[in-house]
Amino acid sequence: MNAIVRVLELRRTAVRWLIERIAPVPSTRPPRRHRIIDWVSRYGLAECAGIACAFLGSFVVRRTTGNSIAAAYGAAWGESIGYATVIVTRDLLTESRAARDAAETFSARRASGLVSGLLAEFGPAALLDTFVTRPLAMGLGVRLFGLKLGVVAGKVAADTLFYIPVIVMYERRTRKAGG
Repeated sequence: MNAIVRVLELRRTAVRWLIERIAPVPSTRPPRRHRIIDWVSRYGLAECAGIACAFLGSFVVRRTTGNSIAAAYGAAWGESIGYATVIVTRDLLTESRAARDAAETFSARRASGLVSGLLAEFGPAALLDTFVTRPLAMGLGVRLFGLKLGVVAGKVAADTLFYIPVIVMYERRTRKAGG
């Protein structure tokens, strides 16, 4: 009798394994296309502000110093300022609206939650990006391709390295929040 039970259990396990391979359990995660749209809606406007401020920073520093390396740093820091301004302002307004809709005030507790969420999403990637990756990428871009094309090439290279950890952390945050 014991052998029959073991055979049935093995058979049940094998059938479950086969069913999972043929018809996997549907994921609770949204399809990749929806996540990409979510990423673009979260980061797109900030990227537009970032590139505008990158050109502005590069132009001002290059005009002032005449140095292409300093111009690359100006572009990198200009982009960081423009990008961060849009992200922080948008999240602050969203959190403020959520408090108002819940008939609450925007308290220090809510603000600290906002700051800790932004630090978790951007913190390490932003530090590395602002002080190492982006200035290096933009400096090389300006050196290799000239000012205009170099700023864009450096931005694309730096963004690629920046968004890998940022999107991972954003996905973790949204999964934790249930959204």
